[in-house]
Amino acid sequence: MPKIVDKDAKRKEILRAAMRVFAEKGVTETKMADVARAAGIGKGTIYEYFHSREQLFQSAFEYLLRKIKAMMVSQIDEHLDPPQKIRTGFLAYLDVTTMQIEDFAEILLDFWAYAIRNKDNADNITLDIRNRYQEFRDLTIPILEEGIHKGIFRPHNTEFVASAIIAAGDGLLLQWMADKHRFDLKATAETLLTIILEGITNHQAR
Repeated sequence: MPKIVDKDAKRKEILRAAMRVFAEKGVTETKMADVARAAGIGKGTIYEYFHSREQLFQSAFEYLLRKIKAMMVSQIDEHLDPPQKIRTGFLAYLDVTTMQIEDFAEILLDFWAYAIRNKDNADNITLDIRNRYQEFRDLTIPILEEGIHKGIFRPHNTEFVASAIIAAGDGLLLQWMADKHRFDLKATAETLLTIILEGITNHQAR
């Protein structure tokens, strides 16, 4: 009897292998043959799942973002208090980037740089970095609005503050990736979160 292949599981296996190769070689140096070898399949087989290197690259980008968002949502949903939701969501993002999931921190910057360079290039693959940031804003804004409604946070432009929180996380990540031994990422993130939350807290409600 022919072996039944779980196509979805095999596709995810190829994506995980691609992420390992991207992390090791960099995005621009990775070839389909490299990914096939890492996944333990023939070069012809990989084309049954991804028609081109570009499609594989885009799918890997989307796969990683789904993993990050799922981790953040999972952590946020465990808390009822808006400040704790902000704190755990922020730290969950950094947990992902410090290799708690997949061990693929390095390629986040590779993806990000590629997306920025090619955001207006209609002839290239589309890594929709703008949509990525909008998704993270859409995750953060309702928490800020809840905090304002409950009187925990001062009234503010929630889109501006959500964008600033996301930017703070990206900036901290960028520094850490440049020199991982310079500072403790989690401890620095905790300090930054204290400053951010202090800045939006409604002290008159205390």
